[in-house]
Amino acid sequence: MSMKNIVKKVLPISVFECIKRVANGSLALYEMTIAQAHRYSKAYAKYDSKDAHQIAARMTFFTHQIEKGLSHSDFRYGFGHRPLQYLKHSMERYQRADAGYATSTVYQSALAALHEYAMRHEGHAEEFAFARSLFPESVWGAAAQVSANYGGSITITAESKLRNKKLSFNELLRNRHSIREYDKSALSFEEIKPAIELAMRTPSVCNRQPSRVKVILDPERIAEALSIQGGFRGYVTPPALILITADNRSFMTPQEHNEGFIDGGLFGMSLLLALEEQGLAACPLNTMFRPNAEKRTRKLLNIPNYENFVMYISVGHFPESAKTCRSKRLSISEMISIIQ
Repeated sequence: MSMKNIVKKVLPISVFECIKRVANGSLALYEMTIAQAHRYSKAYAKYDSKDAHQIAARMTFFTHQIEKGLSHSDFRYGFGHRPLQYLKHSMERYQRADAGYATSTVYQSALAALHEYAMRHEGHAEEFAFARSLFPESVWGAAAQVSANYGGSITITAESKLRNKKLSFNELLRNRHSIREYDKSALSFEEIKPAIELAMRTPSVCNRQPSRVKVILDPERIAEALSIQGGFRGYVTPPALILITADNRSFMTPQEHNEGFIDGGLFGMSLLLALEEQGLAACPLNTMFRPNAEKRTRKLLNIPNYENFVMYISVGHFPESAKTCRSKRLSISEMISIIQ
């Protein structure tokens, strides 16, 4: 059959088909976005939330802020007035929202962080006075009774990390910690490259591999990027900063508009474990920017609009010794539902 005859057999797209394609394309995308925004608006943890899960999320956030302050090598006595106030507010609301609050992991983590805060301020009564007066004696008494394994900080040594290459996956996952302070030595791309190559084995939707990796080694650009990001204040600029993005050109339907965050998150976890296995210290940092911060970051790092930010990862060599957040995980019973 000639090409001319083939062309004749191709039917033109009907008006109905055109309308259907538009409805299943752009209109469907906006509809899903609005529905998603509506669900999120009802669910996320606001200041005045009454749901126990929402309050627990806020309590965990402010507990972690206290833990980060406890993990600083340059410890600042009396730190954290604002997060301490928010933590108190969350703990009080949680007590009213959950009758079993005293035995929950998140509440005990908050108590453990407060106890270490108190212990670290022994001999510094003036700097501790604000926190001391903020919480009632019953809270400080309960904090003194809770296991230190639930919160606060933990010390990691470079010597302990020399064994990483010999660890099983189970051991590697259990021993990985987020490290925010690094050895002063420089870090080269060649040292990071093997971990990235290993992370490229991460599965992605239909093997479309949307993850993109930007390795930033220029100290000034790293400092400016983290200044915009805002969550790394108080720490020395890391030797390297990795940005993971997701290329939206990899996707085909409106239903996949969030897929890049899923695939990019999977890639990020693989990379964190691979860096750990390579003997490098790292910490994931969020890139959920407000519009102005996103615009400034795109300009600074030359990120095209078709790529979504997934996460930063700060990277460096392990110092001889560093404190990090203990960050107690929930129990399995607090996370799992069995559907039969």
